Amino acid sequence: MSAVMSLEKVLPCGSVLLGVGVPDKAQLISRAARQLAVMTGASAEALESALLAREALGSTGVGSGIALPHARLHILGGTHAVFLRLATPISFDSVDDKPVDLVCAIVAPDEPSAALLTAVSAISRTLRDAAKTTALRGTSNAADVRRILLGGDGGATH
Repeated sequence: MSAVMSLEKVLPCGSVLLGVGVPDKAQLISRAARQLAVMTGASAEALESALLAREALGSTGVGSGIALPHARLHILGGTHAVFLRLATPISFDSVDDKPVDLVCAIVAPDEPSAALLTAVSAISRTLRDAAKTTALRGTSNAADVRRILLGGDGGATH
């Protein structure tokens, strides 16, 4: 499946962080930006600023404990994502007012392309599956989390 193939590049090994401890949305965005900076070579400050600017337009908390912060940034050469599972859920101004514990931050070049939408859509599809979100919350293995996100079997975690 081409969406899975492209998602493998967007969410490479090392892009899953488990047990992340942050007190609030701003610190979460900052932590995601720092990880994306390592992956993209862009400055953490530029990434954080872009993600916060997008968030200011409206919360990317989509409900059921899930947030999909995303942004476009002209200095990027491709689409990149980082998945964070929080140690403790935080308030995120989500559509259902529930705290968030599963977060996938996605950044893409600012160009006329469907790359960002495609990545957000693919991750969103996976995170709408209750069996997969249960599996994502239940495993302590980052490789298993990545496999689930890429569309692998959400049943067995080991």
